[in-house]
Amino acid sequence: MPALHVRDVPDETLLALKRRAARHGHSVQQETRSMLIRLAAEPLAGPRPRPLRLHTVATGLTDPFDRDDFYDDER
Repeated sequence: MPALHVRDVPDETLLALKRRAARHGHSVQQETRSMLIRLAAEPLAGPRPRPLRLHTVATGLTDPFDRDDFYDDER
């Protein structure tokens, strides 16, 4: 059976999972598996997003541009 390994789980989250598992009489692995199965079976909420429609616009400019021309951030 396939396995799933999750890294960098915050300490608080792991502690909450341990408490939840103990409350249900399960191991952390069994509790996590049950949660994943339940969540994966839920329908996606809300309507499906519309496909992105892109349009090309002729500006008449021939100079190249880069990301900084549009965004003022430090990627």
